[in-house]
Amino acid sequence: MTILFRMARLLRADIHALLDRFEAPDLILSQALREMEQALDRDRQELARLERESRWFAEREAELQRLARDEEGALTDCLVAGQDDLARSVIRRRLERERQAESVRRGAAGIAETRAGLEREIAARSGRLAELRAQAALHEETQVEDPMHPRAFDLDAVSVVRDADVEIALLRAKRARESRS
Repeated sequence: MTILFRMARLLRADIHALLDRFEAPDLILSQALREMEQALDRDRQELARLERESRWFAEREAELQRLARDEEGALTDCLVAGQDDLARSVIRRRLERERQAESVRRGAAGIAETRAGLEREIAARSGRLAELRAQAALHEETQVEDPMHPRAFDLDAVSVVRDADVEIALLRAKRARESRS
């Protein structure tokens, strides 16, 4: 049983090695790098969108604060003039603004939390991408070409005969001739 198990493991390993050779790991690695870069770009675009929303919330909060100051002055004027009906409408607007301001603060807090999480994720992905790029560079440097792979055959390099090769062949021919004589 163990012999069959070992043979099956060896066969499976050979099949995996053959598949790896056909899949071109360098192409798979470069594709993975491109996909990680695209995901990182999408995250950065999302972060830019969140920053725009954050600015909008800040502008809206500032506008609501300005309106609250204006309404406070109007309320004071209404109370001094004894205009209770006008004071009620100003108070109603002030209460509406306070609720809007609370909603804006909650929205801004949610955006800030989402931004912080996305910034952490971008930092982590950037680190992983840098590591993967370093591994890819190391893989390219240390990759040994398979001598039987068709790309490994450089016909020009094979057909070039050096002077040293000619001299060695001449010496061998002379030695073979002398041994026959």
